[in-house]
Amino acid sequence: MIKRIFFIFIIVFTANCGFTPIINNENKINYSINIIEKNGDKLINNLLSSELKKISNSDAKKIINLKINTSYNKIVISRDSKGNASDYQVTVLTRFVIENDKITKKISFEDKQNLNNTSDIFEQKNYENIIRKNFAVSIARKLNLELLSQK
Repeated sequence: MIKRIFFIFIIVFTANCGFTPIINNENKINYSINIIEKNGDKLINNLLSSELKKISNSDAKKIINLKINTSYNKIVISRDSKGNASDYQVTVLTRFVIENDKITKKISFEDKQNLNNTSDIFEQKNYENIIRKNFAVSIARKLNLELLSQK
């Protein structure tokens, strides 16, 4: 009986804890993204374009023109005793030029991740592609938050 009362007490007092999602009805996406130029890594650019299309509101009156420039680097950070690469660091640098109305703004994001080398080249390439996709999703979310904060 005491456990039930305690449980109800916890639910009542934590129901209105002040949590509000970042994207709610008040922060509804009120812009349409138009990608006018893409340079750099084609795979990341294509993944980023598809993520930005998901975010964009095609019915919005406000149109944001984007120029995207991405670079993908894979750097060896350690080698084994034979001299073969054992660990890598992959880095994606994305630069956006945002043009809307009379304002032009430049934003850049950099994401890094370390990964171990595997003997299976096919598996290694698939893992790198998954990392690239995760980078694209992360960058699209960061850009969305930046655009929402500009209002």
